[in-house]
Amino acid sequence: MTTHSRTKTAVLLVATLAMGLPSLSACTINIGMSDTSSNPQASDEISASNFSQRDLMFAQMMIPHHEQALEMSAVALENSANETIRALAQQIYDGQGPEIEVMQGWLKMAPSGGGMSHEMPDGTMMDNGLVDGGMMAPNAMAGMASEATMAELATLTSPQFDIVFLQLMIEHHEGALQMVMMIENSANDEAQALAREVIAAQTAEIEEMRLVLVGLTSA
Repeated sequence: MTTHSRTKTAVLLVATLAMGLPSLSACTINIGMSDTSSNPQASDEISASNFSQRDLMFAQMMIPHHEQALEMSAVALENSANETIRALAQQIYDGQGPEIEVMQGWLKMAPSGGGMSHEMPDGTMMDNGLVDGGMMAPNAMAGMASEATMAELATLTSPQFDIVFLQLMIEHHEGALQMVMMIENSANDEAQALAREVIAAQTAEIEEMRLVLVGLTSA
């Protein structure tokens, strides 16, 4: 082929490719991405940071559990004349308030605002409190005081208040430690981090409260 012929062929090839470019650029190629156009909930699930139904169930139960701890702590700050009790109450209040906000954030990100399906991630069904093929889900009321007990607590003053407060809060914390087992092995890093935080903080507080209680009841 002569130099003139090769040049002519190259020009024709460039022209042909240029004509084809508009049609190629008009195509959308999604490699490795799922189509969410027919399933609007799919994008919501992605934004939910992969929280499982177990994670969300835990949050829905632990938020009111923590809220009662805040209520008890607020009563202690109002009723107790014992500086150690007041410091403990403030510590609990300051620690659990932010944890409530974290869990509320999980539920806000979840599809349908955190509504729980009856089907667990592994395909087992939650029925009558049973999850994971027969394991009992932790009681949402684990360690929580009744409304009557809370009302009675609010009428007490030191030193009687301090003893009852410690007894109730120890039981309350022990209930939280039972509940947090739900997310100890969560596949979600944030849920696991919260579990570690709850276990560390509340275990230490239980030990401290028991020591204070011994001092008050043996005096």
